[in-house]
Amino acid sequence: MKTLKTNYRIRLIATASAMTSFFFIGCSSESQQRASDDNGHSHEDAHDHEGEVDHDNDHEKKEGGPNGGRIITSVNPRVEFLINDDRSIQLTFLDNQSQPIAPNSQVISLISGDRSNPTMIAFTPKDNVLVSTKALPEGNSVPVVLQIKESPTAEIIREKFNANLSECPTCDYQEYACVCGHDD
Repeated sequence: MKTLKTNYRIRLIATASAMTSFFFIGCSSESQQRASDDNGHSHEDAHDHEGEVDHDNDHEKKEGGPNGGRIITSVNPRVEFLINDDRSIQLTFLDNQSQPIAPNSQVISLISGDRSNPTMIAFTPKDNVLVSTKALPEGNSVPVVLQIKESPTAEIIREKFNANLSECPTCDYQEYACVCGHDD
C-alpha cells in the first residue's frame, strides 16, 4: 500500500514538473519575440494587398429563404426552415437559384424544447414541401436540433440552433432566419 502511494506521488510530481516546463518554454523571450515579429513586413509604408484574401470578410453573407425562413446549407439540396404562424414547420428544398424543388428520399426529424422533456417532431410531404406533424413547443426562443439524412443510407447531418421568433430590428426576417449577421 505504501509503494502505491509513493508511485502515485512520483507520477503527480512528474506531471506537475512537465506542465511547468511546458509553461516556461512557451513563455520564453524567443516565443515573445516571434509573437511580435512582423516577419520583415513593415506596416509603416503604404501598400496594397492585391491578390490576397480579404481578412475583414471571412464569412459569407447569409442568404434569406424565399419564404422568409432560414437556409440550411450543410445539405444538398439546400433546405429552407420556416416556422409558420401556427408554429408548424415547413421545409422547402431549394436548387442553386433558390427555387423550390420537390423533396426526394430525404429523411428528416427534429428534436426541440426542454432537454428534460424534448418534443420529437416528424415531417410529412405536402405539395412540394415537408410539413411537421406537430407544432414547435411554446416559447419565443426554442432550441432546435434538425436531423437530416440526404438519403435513407446517408449519414445524419445535424443543424443545432435556437428558433428565436423575435423580429430582427434591421432586416425583414425573424431572428432565427436573420440575414444581418449581427450575431456572428
